[in-house]
Amino acid sequence: MTSIPHPLPDGSAVLIDPDPLLAAVPGLLGFTPERSIVLLAFADARTLIATMRHDLTLTGAGRPDTAMRRQLAQLGRIVAGYGAAGVVCVIADDRFAAAEPVAELIRYRATFRAVERSFNASGGLSAGFVLPGFSAGARWFTGWEPRARPGRERPPAPFGGDVADSGLLSDPRLSPVALERAVYSGRPLLPRREDLRAALEPRAHCDSAVCRPIEPAVPPAPPGPRETSGARLVLSRIREGASGRLECGQVNALGEALCSVHTRDILLALALTDLRDAAEQLWIRLARSLSGRAGAAAATLLGHLHYMAGEGAFASVAVERALELDPDYYLARLLSTALLHGMRPAGLAEVVAYSFTLGRELGVGLPEQTRVPAG
Repeated sequence: MTSIPHPLPDGSAVLIDPDPLLAAVPGLLGFTPERSIVLLAFADARTLIATMRHDLTLTGAGRPDTAMRRQLAQLGRIVAGYGAAGVVCVIADDRFAAAEPVAELIRYRATFRAVERSFNASGGLSAGFVLPGFSAGARWFTGWEPRARPGRERPPAPFGGDVADSGLLSDPRLSPVALERAVYSGRPLLPRREDLRAALEPRAHCDSAVCRPIEPAVPPAPPGPRETSGARLVLSRIREGASGRLECGQVNALGEALCSVHTRDILLALALTDLRDAAEQLWIRLARSLSGRAGAAAATLLGHLHYMAGEGAFASVAVERALELDPDYYLARLLSTALLHGMRPAGLAEVVAYSFTLGRELGVGLPEQTRVPAG
């Protein structure tokens, strides 16, 4: 789930032509969804408050299977807590035969009805669209038209009336959302969700000709005395930049530092500072290079960093990597639960506040907070 209050570009046009909204979907997710159901929740006609994606899993009769129905019901409960006023459903399915749209759209009615029921407390389903994929020039079709509910003069947000029956998709790579992502955050639009996973595939431990990786000893709980050497070491490396060589001893030292709960807790604060991007590069490198508890700590820091930015897809992949490295890593399990239940990034603000407080108490020299949690 991506939870970012986001005024849509050219929002007034969306009320008439859904194409800007449909073309924005890959940019909102960070990757191009395939065989997916994407749900967009709105607080009003222009403000998108949550973007959710789930695998499109249908029965042989074309109905949502049990797991998908349960997921829709859960997402409906989450979005109701956000104060949503309407939901748009977009189905991307390469099995859709655009040459016979009338017959094909009937197959998706059961899915649209399931969304309508699940999100009834949030204004219901405002509109539903089907397209074979998010490629420029793909033809999209309206499978569920905006309609007013009893006692309401207008359909739920964001549409105020009828929309076109079909249209040709603009290039998602050139959507304002995708361009904003690329220019301001340096994140290109990835072709598939699997590409997020590929970015965290294991790599060599270090850049040394002779490598001697050391598995750090994990301190027993409670975490022991508060020490600052680990946090200072990691901060120093982040300030130097993560693109240079990392010798074997340096990687081992960084891994040992991340096994300290106090060090990790302090470093969580970097997600909301000007060192955010440099920290991200180091967390990626260490999550790929380290194993066990140390690698899980790096992947969890990466997941938390993306979580605070409202980048749910990136956060979930990083947390999955952390749990692969250490299934019992507690903070990764907490973040996984928070993602599953759709907790807004702002709901974790107290955790980051504690990180800044701890850093000040120990005189670590954290940078000032310059960002706020999404949502």
